[in-house]
Amino acid sequence: MIIRRHRPTVPILLLLLALLTACNRQKEAPGTPGGESPEAAARESLALLRDGKFDLFWQHALPPAEFAALRADWPKRNATQEPITPEDRAKFETGVKRLTEADAEKKLFADLRPTLVRFDRDYKDQMPLLAGMGQSMSLTAIDQAKDLPLSQKRQLRDVVNVIAPWTQTVAWGDQTKAKQAISILVDTARKAKLSTPDALHAMSFEESMATWSTAWLGFKRLLDVYGLSIDKSFASVSIDTIENSGGSAHVKITYTVLDKPIQTDATLVLLDGRWYDSDLLQRVRDQHARLVQPAPPASAPAPSATAAPPRDPGAPVADAKGH
Repeated sequence: MIIRRHRPTVPILLLLLALLTACNRQKEAPGTPGGESPEAAARESLALLRDGKFDLFWQHALPPAEFAALRADWPKRNATQEPITPEDRAKFETGVKRLTEADAEKKLFADLRPTLVRFDRDYKDQMPLLAGMGQSMSLTAIDQAKDLPLSQKRQLRDVVNVIAPWTQTVAWGDQTKAKQAISILVDTARKAKLSTPDALHAMSFEESMATWSTAWLGFKRLLDVYGLSIDKSFASVSIDTIENSGGSAHVKITYTVLDKPIQTDATLVLLDGRWYDSDLLQRVRDQHARLVQPAPPASAPAPSATAAPPRDPGAPVADAKGH
C-alpha cells in the first residue's frame, strides 16, 4: 500500500488568505476622518504630512463638519490677507519669471557663483559665529510666538539646537551642490505653476493644497542635497500613549533629527468614536468662529471689562467626549 504524505498547502493558503483579509480590513482609506486609536490618528497624520498629501491630511485630521467648514472658509482666509501692493506684485512676478524662464538654471548659477566664491574666501571661517547668531535669533522668535503651545515651543527649540551645529559643517560654497539645489528650485517653481500673487490668493482649497505639496516635496529634495533627510526623521518616529481616559489621550512622539532624539507630546480627543489632535481641532474651530463673525458696526460699544477671557488655544477641546 502506498502511503501518501499529507501536504498542508490548502490550510496554509487559507491561513494566509485570512491574514490578508484581516490586514485589508484594518487598513483605512487615506483621509478617513480621525483614527481608531490615538496612536493610529497621530501616525496617519504624520504619514500624510511626510508625503505632502495635505488635502488628505486635513480630511483625516478634522471631523467631517470641521473639514467642510475649513474648505468653505478658504476664500475668506485669503480675503483677510493684506492687500498686495504694486511693488510686491512686481517683485513676485520677477522672481517667478527668473525661476521658470528658459535656461533658468544656467542664469541663476551664473548669478550665484561669485557669491559662492566670496563665501568660501571671506565667510567660511565665520560660520560658527553666523550659526550662533541664527540660533539665538530663532530661539528668541520661538519664545515670543504667542500662538504656539508650550510643547511645540519646546520641540522647536530642540530642533533649532540640533540644526544650528549642523549648519557649521555644511559646504555651503560647494558649486556642485549649488547647481543641484538650483535645479530643484527651478523644477519646483515650474511644477507649482505660479503666475501672480493675485492668482495665488485666489486659489481654491484643492489648488492651494496641491501647491503646498509641490513646495514641500521640493523643500525635502533641497535639504537632501545638503545631507538633511526629512524622510529619515519621519521613518524614526515612535508613538506611545502615556494616558488615555475620559475621551482624552496624551501621547508622546519621539523622532530623530540628524540622528539626535527629539520628543514632543500631543493631546488627542475622542469624537464620535474617532481620535483627533485637540490643539489642531481647536485652532480650526477658533479661526472659523473669527471668519464667520460679522464685523461690529462703527458705533458698537466697547466690550465690558467683565467679559470672559479668551480661551487658551492650547487647551484641550472642551466638548470632546466619547460617544
